Amino acid sequence: MRDMRINIAEAEAALTQRPLFSVSAERVFILDEIKSKYNGLPQPLRFSRTLGELLCRVSTPVEPHDLIAGRAVFRELDPQEEALFESFIASPDYPPNDTFLGSGHCTYSWETVVEEGITGLRARAQGTLAALPPEDSDRKIFLQATLELYDAITAYALRYAEEADRQELPVLAQNLRDAVLSAPSHFASALQLLWLITLINCAYITENPTLTVGRLDKLLYPLYRADVDSGILTEDGASELITDYYCKHNLIMGRGEHQLGDETNSTTFKRILNFDAPQYLLLGGVDSSGSIVENELTELFAQNIVPSFKNPVIVVRYVKDMDKRAPRLWSILSGKAVDSSALMFYNDEGVTAAFEKIGLDPSEAREYAHFGCNWCSTGANGAWMVGGPGADKFNKSLPKDQRYVYNRVYAPHGWAEDFMISLRALSQLPPERISIDELYDIFFSRMERCVVEKLENTSRELAHRRARPSAVLTFTDLFLPDSLARAECFSASAKYHFEIQAFQMFGTTVDCFIAVDKLVMREKRLSLERLIEAAEANFEGYGYVLALCRKADKYGMDTALSNMHAARVAQRASELIIEKSRPYFEREGLFLMPSIQSDTWHLKYGEEYGATADGRLAGRAFSQNTNPSAGAAVNGITAMLNSVRCIPKGGFVSGALNLDINKSEFDSENGRRLFGALLSTHLNLGGLHAQVSAAGAETLRAAQEDPQSYRHLRVRVTGYSGVFVDICKRLQDDIIQRFE
Repeated sequence: MRDMRINIAEAEAALTQRPLFSVSAERVFILDEIKSKYNGLPQPLRFSRTLGELLCRVSTPVEPHDLIAGRAVFRELDPQEEALFESFIASPDYPPNDTFLGSGHCTYSWETVVEEGITGLRARAQGTLAALPPEDSDRKIFLQATLELYDAITAYALRYAEEADRQELPVLAQNLRDAVLSAPSHFASALQLLWLITLINCAYITENPTLTVGRLDKLLYPLYRADVDSGILTEDGASELITDYYCKHNLIMGRGEHQLGDETNSTTFKRILNFDAPQYLLLGGVDSSGSIVENELTELFAQNIVPSFKNPVIVVRYVKDMDKRAPRLWSILSGKAVDSSALMFYNDEGVTAAFEKIGLDPSEAREYAHFGCNWCSTGANGAWMVGGPGADKFNKSLPKDQRYVYNRVYAPHGWAEDFMISLRALSQLPPERISIDELYDIFFSRMERCVVEKLENTSRELAHRRARPSAVLTFTDLFLPDSLARAECFSASAKYHFEIQAFQMFGTTVDCFIAVDKLVMREKRLSLERLIEAAEANFEGYGYVLALCRKADKYGMDTALSNMHAARVAQRASELIIEKSRPYFEREGLFLMPSIQSDTWHLKYGEEYGATADGRLAGRAFSQNTNPSAGAAVNGITAMLNSVRCIPKGGFVSGALNLDINKSEFDSENGRRLFGALLSTHLNLGGLHAQVSAAGAETLRAAQEDPQSYRHLRVRVTGYSGVFVDICKRLQDDIIQRFE
């Protein structure tokens, strides 16, 4: 077996030692030179000509240890180049502004890519073009640009093949040619094609691409099996290819963290488009018919996960009883989760049940994908409204008073703020109307207003997109059969369009309901007025009230009262979102996806907002994702997981759980078995999600004090992982608190 240590070491060095202010210099300087060259053309042709010229001119470096070809060149700039770079990104002709439209937070029809290759996709586009009437200029331009882009991709791959020949790597050169001159006929050439497509988008087109790279165990298994059976490929050979594929994903990243980082402590997406963007690789689950996907290739992709890597994020679609049905595979996956922060687990049945409640056919629901941070999507037949390809251009073309607004302007700090507004409204009612049920009604009337407004906004924008669906071309459209058949951008013509309806600060909100119910309604130890006064005073001078609020049951303690409110809040939110979406879904294929997530907004929003009824002080962080508030899970990890499972099964399409464990407790052989049993039990009992960080507060504090000795340390941030010592201190401190 080939020694892959060189490949792995190179990728690790890119993640931890690349200069912080590295830039994709070739991309910047070539695009700066040609950024206005094609300004007179429609966007599709402007895109195809600009990208085509860029791909003809960038380097195609090949190293002797490459099994998969495809790299981008990153380096620091001298002062004169830095000034040019700053001028370039400030220019109104900066290509991502209008030419290179976002092509991330989505998934392609990777099955079609592998089955037909670039040549087959090109033939599809050519066939649609030949059938169009002469006067259909928008669609003709759309397809002409598409054909030019297929040719540009092919030429780019063939340049790599020539370089591989010069490096005396004939197998690599042949794989590159096989990848683009016909449908890939082998595992190696298919994996090579998938990487080149990913590289072009993530290194040269899209800021924060966050691309789903497919269900590779399902997609590539027929080619893998045929190659092994014919003797062309061994299991070791497949492992080497998979490892190098993983390595390549980490070579295109920068340093730092993108949600709370800035230009002083992070590379930023302006310098390296993919600097902190995860790509999501799905394993396991069921296929459209409901058959389980797990196979030998699933195990190989799992076995070759490199714990020190950030990318790609491995999304395990867990089918009930995987631990019993495939114990070896489960041992590998759960063990890797202890070592690597780049894994997450989804309950396949829970996700598909939620999509079915929304209205998808079961076969479509089973083909869901994970498309960014902590969200699931309808895969290649669905478009994310606010963040999907071309969305910004469509939105900017609307009159200002009709543009889509993502953030709520009347309660911008999430649902905990809505709760406090609702609590004040409740206090103004006559005494006979004051009850916990009334509080629920007031709160959810606010949620209903938010949901209805979002649906109205997205529906209006979708109608605008559909008025001229071929005016915009994105890289995504090249890899979707429906886009090629219709000659329309999938941001306009996808079968489904969706927006995320996130329940942010879920734990804090539930704790507020618990405190009011327990202290005001049940035990009558406080009046509403006194509780509100105390919170508005940040509990200063109200020490007794603060003590009561903090001693009240909390979500995460696994008590009857806390579990009841967690279930009640979650159930009502889910039902409201799905019910209000239903007419839009039936009429337009448009819906809101019920989700419980906050990413890192729990920090910013918490810093900006005052005290809340659960005893949280002003400026303190809110709860994150589906996790309890900091310090609430006092009865241990099992009680915490029991509480999380009160969220109704099939109620939410996604809902992230940061499962933070002390690695020293699970780092033995027996400890790993115990952790595997803990995680599988959670999922078998209906838990929706888990993403694991295994470290420990003491280790993390030591890393803050001596970062150079802990550059290997990776932690889960939210839907992605990070090099702990490269994360800003306030986020480091928040992550440490998660382990306490």
